[in-house]
Amino acid sequence: MTQIGWRFPPLSGGTRQGYTNNDIEVFKGQELIDNLAREICQNSLDAHLENTDAPVNVVFELRQVNTVQYDVFSQYGECLKGCRNYWGDEMDAKLFRFVTGAETTLQQETIPVLIASDYHTKGLSGSHSGKLSSSWEALTGSDGVSVKSDENSAGSYGIGKNAPFACSSLSMVFYNTLAEDNESAFIGVARLATLLNSDGKPTQRVGKYQNNDEENETWKPIFDTDTNAFRDCFIRTERGTDVIIVGFTQSVNWVKNVTKAILKNFFVAISEGRLIVELKDSTEHRVIDADSLSQIFSDLSDDQEMVATAQLYKAFTSPDCKKSLEVLEPDDVEVYIKSDSSYKRTIANFRATGMLVGTYFKRIFQHYAAVVIVRGQKLGELLKDTEPPRHNRWDYKQIESSDKEKRKLARQSIQQIDDFVLALLKAQFEIVTEDTVDAAGVGEYIPDDIDGLGGQSEGDDILKVKIKIGKIKTNRTQQGTTTQVAVQEEGTEEEGDVHNHTRNPNPMPPKPRPPKPVTPDPDDPNPQPGATPGNGMKTVNTPNLTAQRAFPISSSQGLYKIVIKPTETYENLYVECFAVGEDGRSDALEMESFTYNGKSIKIVGGKAGPMKVDADTAAMFFVKFVKKEKMKLSLHLTEVVKK
Repeated sequence: MTQIGWRFPPLSGGTRQGYTNNDIEVFKGQELIDNLAREICQNSLDAHLENTDAPVNVVFELRQVNTVQYDVFSQYGECLKGCRNYWGDEMDAKLFRFVTGAETTLQQETIPVLIASDYHTKGLSGSHSGKLSSSWEALTGSDGVSVKSDENSAGSYGIGKNAPFACSSLSMVFYNTLAEDNESAFIGVARLATLLNSDGKPTQRVGKYQNNDEENETWKPIFDTDTNAFRDCFIRTERGTDVIIVGFTQSVNWVKNVTKAILKNFFVAISEGRLIVELKDSTEHRVIDADSLSQIFSDLSDDQEMVATAQLYKAFTSPDCKKSLEVLEPDDVEVYIKSDSSYKRTIANFRATGMLVGTYFKRIFQHYAAVVIVRGQKLGELLKDTEPPRHNRWDYKQIESSDKEKRKLARQSIQQIDDFVLALLKAQFEIVTEDTVDAAGVGEYIPDDIDGLGGQSEGDDILKVKIKIGKIKTNRTQQGTTTQVAVQEEGTEEEGDVHNHTRNPNPMPPKPRPPKPVTPDPDDPNPQPGATPGNGMKTVNTPNLTAQRAFPISSSQGLYKIVIKPTETYENLYVECFAVGEDGRSDALEMESFTYNGKSIKIVGGKAGPMKVDADTAAMFFVKFVKKEKMKLSLHLTEVVKK
């Protein structure tokens, strides 16, 4: 006789099992919702129904389910009692906290349940056949087993399937599917610890809510021909799969938090029309698709957590530079780059399906955002095998060391992509100082809006030098012997303004003066450049600045970084650069290149421009001079106002 209920298989002399499960723990922490959204939507995208252009639709719905109305909860309460009876006073702290929390959840009038349902997907095949290679068995009937009947479809359901359990106070997840030929199935999985069953025998820690036939030793999912009230809460009429998290722990602000997770990980898929996500509960319904994406980013513009993602989205949708690379096939990698002084220096890698794999950065002096998308099928299949369980980077070491050829190809492919991105950044931004893989934004290591340019404003620096004591020397002469101490004096330490000090006589360099107007000689065949009086069509202003700074990035290459902060917005700004000598004289410097916001600025007659700078906003310039040495710079800024 069959009976639907929870069944934890007997331990039968096996090793007892505690609550700690590394496959679940890896998904916990601050990125809990990120991990959940990634796993759910990734598997749905991988299971996209063939022969249709319709996007995958994933619906997250939060419901409140009555606790006493369904026996699934009362039966589970007995399982928790069996866990307490087995461990007694030897229950460790982690298991005690879980059991106590689960019992508290079951005592509530309603239990929060998050249902993640996908549409235009294949559903889970194999629920009736029980084939070990089926997607149903991979998701519901195995641990640590990754089944891949097709590299690009149906998901692998390896360790990542544990992410939903990390969000359940009951460690309870149900799966519901409608697959090919209207094959439907429903089953619950719980991950506890060894417990005592109704016969008083110890069990394994993983149990299932299913159709149990103990007499014939057959255990099957709940099919559409079976009667079960809890299953009837989740009847499907369209092909696809439901992942049902019972005792959802992240109910507070869940719509906003899941929205941010979706944007971070899937803005490429959504932008390209591959994915639509809906979030709804009793009070709210949000649709995230290609049409609403820009507005949602705008609504989250004040959220610091989303700054880097918004910049990556802009790089993808309106890049300054877009290039393709051939790794295994023609154009199997695309790179999008955009620069702006406010950007955080972030590079994001994406699968062909439009899912984020991970972020890193190259430490250069220009601020940028870059999006890398693997388009080729062969390369995508290769790199998918280099992803760890959380799918947050490419690591060729994830491939078995015994498969040397595949591992080598993966390492070379990853390196080729990395080198290509670096070369693009080099070509656009002149110089790279360091290559680092880390969290986005760590490269913010140079203050861009510090007052003072080339010593033009006072500061509170301390002149720090050392006094070295030399060896004691003894001189022997006819008159006798003398001993002296040799002092190697490099200076002394003085605080404050030390200019014109008796021990530091270097004078303060004079402030640069704007060039005098030139009165041209009408008969001169080579008139001097400059502003001249007359009834011309342009007016030249001298911009006002609240802050300015200049320093060498690589003096041997003649590369300098200049930062200004104007008090007003100037539409047609021109910049000239001068080197200040020890005598206070300024010599004009010839510029090889001038870059602003990642774009090359035209240089004519020693002036770079025109360019627009905004009021109270730091503007960064990268200048490469013909003269290759360390220099103290001064600037001459002018704005040409057209009448």
